[in-house]
Amino acid sequence: MPAPAPSVTVAILAYNRRDPLAVTLTKVLGELDHPADRLEVIVVDNASTDGTAEMLAERFPSVKVIRNEENVGIGGWNRAFAAGRGDWFLVLDDDCYPPPDVLQRSFAAAEEHGADLISFEVDSTNPEEAFSEVYRTGVLSFWGCAVMISRRALDRVGGFDEGLFIWVHELEFTMRVLDAGFAHVLLPDIRAHHMKAVSYPAAWVHQRNMRNWGYVAGKLLRPGDAARALLNLSIRATLESLVDRRHILGAPAAWGGFRDGWKVRRPVRPEVSRLYLRHFLDFGSFIRPVTRLRTLVAERGRSGVDFRRRFWADRPRLYPRDATAIRVP
Repeated sequence: MPAPAPSVTVAILAYNRRDPLAVTLTKVLGELDHPADRLEVIVVDNASTDGTAEMLAERFPSVKVIRNEENVGIGGWNRAFAAGRGDWFLVLDDDCYPPPDVLQRSFAAAEEHGADLISFEVDSTNPEEAFSEVYRTGVLSFWGCAVMISRRALDRVGGFDEGLFIWVHELEFTMRVLDAGFAHVLLPDIRAHHMKAVSYPAAWVHQRNMRNWGYVAGKLLRPGDAARALLNLSIRATLESLVDRRHILGAPAAWGGFRDGWKVRRPVRPEVSRLYLRHFLDFGSFIRPVTRLRTLVAERGRSGVDFRRRFWADRPRLYPRDATAIRVP
């Protein structure tokens, strides 16, 4: 007899997106190519106020709903991880859905590469502009709106860090996964659909990201690497504030995040720390201030070569166009 298909828990985090959530659930329940008896769906409602709970009860009674009394950000997924029974978790935003064959193709890749973290490309509502092209995570992180995580990886490294309310948790989680010796595989041919257009970050969004990058550096990088990453974040923030005064709070945000991360330090192995210092864009150990400033001015004028794209292009093994796995021995 053939072995049964792996059991899968679809873990969806919802917050005030009732209508997109209904689309995502319709796609998951009606189109995923997986045996129904090997699939469970859990929605964690982060204290929505738009009628999400009523819509779920009326239209999707088979879905298990966990309702938080307050919005706890990405920590809401941890409640689904604790409640889910699956061998694997398909982690989704409420406004994002994968193609129907995502599970079969992911399981094949997991078997081929021995992977416990599987990520995809992410499209927007604009066919000409993909989220995963605007910001390429490569194999050092992932887009958190659609990703596969094995139960054994979660059991070993834990869930998402709740010190990161929103954004950058993908980076922090991937670093811990690689530090534990697990493999991450990126499958660019699998494209999840994010039901919104790409928007470029407002100043407060950038400030939040700066805080979170500082937090991850303080928590996970080795001491010398952490200090260099914080210095580079500070240089970056200073240069950006020269071009756009709205970014003036970037450096204080990075230092504050670094302080918070240092309080909960859990440094990764030296090999993982150095990999991220050298090759993760936002820790940027190769930032040259004059070149970077010229690039920022060019970007503001929509001319010249995008610094980020040049950085990614110089590292094709880590920011690949084809299916690629990484494991740090």
